[in-house]
Amino acid sequence: MREEPSREELRAEVSQLRRHLDELLDFLPDALVEVDLRSQRVTLLNRMAQILFGYDPGAVVAGLDSRLLFAEGEFDRARDLVSSFVSRSLSTGEAYQRTGRQELHEFQLQRRDGSLFTAEAQSSFVLDDKGRPVRMRSIVRDVTSRKELERQLAEMSLRDPLTGCYNRHYLERQRPELERPTARWACLLFDLKDFKAINDTYGHDEGDRVLRSFVHFLGRHHRTEDILVRLGGDEFALILQASDEAEARAISKRMLEAAALDSPAGFSMGLAYRRPSESVEQVLGRADRVIYASRGRRLRRQRPKA
Repeated sequence: MREEPSREELRAEVSQLRRHLDELLDFLPDALVEVDLRSQRVTLLNRMAQILFGYDPGAVVAGLDSRLLFAEGEFDRARDLVSSFVSRSLSTGEAYQRTGRQELHEFQLQRRDGSLFTAEAQSSFVLDDKGRPVRMRSIVRDVTSRKELERQLAEMSLRDPLTGCYNRHYLERQRPELERPTARWACLLFDLKDFKAINDTYGHDEGDRVLRSFVHFLGRHHRTEDILVRLGGDEFALILQASDEAEARAISKRMLEAAALDSPAGFSMGLAYRRPSESVEQVLGRADRVIYASRGRRLRRQRPKA
């Protein structure tokens, strides 16, 4: 029959378990932050958290305020989120009921040197002997690089890969803004002349070069607040932020004057200023009709007399 462990052996076992737990928390591969819910003081920063935030253990001993870990305005958002989980238990003294969910929340956090980073936090509560939350432990992961990659991928999905200007998906995303009742803008629609002949005669590589050169030309002569979109093939739309039709016509005139000097390709151009309540398609359609009307006039002028 196995003998009951002595008091000294139990103390040694508890001491060993405590040491293992401390090592487990300290050497986690993720940053671990523990905060006292009442004082909002940091009670634990493991080694990865110290590296991530730039604070040493002495700062924790001195009573590090958890507000210092958040970018401006983010602490209040985090506090409201925590309160939504624990306020009932803290105010009534009832035991906290764990949800069993593992939710991720995103915050802008701040290092000791003032630099900011985007982080995902996953938290749980430390309960007292009556089941009330007293501290919160959070696994914190710096996701700045991932967010930047996501931003780049999202940007790529809105860009024409050949020319680098925006595509129809971007125009669709801008629709709510462009179709506001008070939105004031115009569309300059461009259609390259004889582009099919360039592709047929010189090949698609030369056609691609012409398209890129044309976009470069437009980029030099339109304003940063305007939106350049490749609608498809050799057709481009420039959404002009213009207060009235006179301003839009003045901008289109400057574009034509610039084209006479350095445009890499001939083009037809149609202008339409948005009327109240018009959709994006309606404005594009009117600009397109201007192009074909001007082509028709040009063909009639070129027709030989009988």
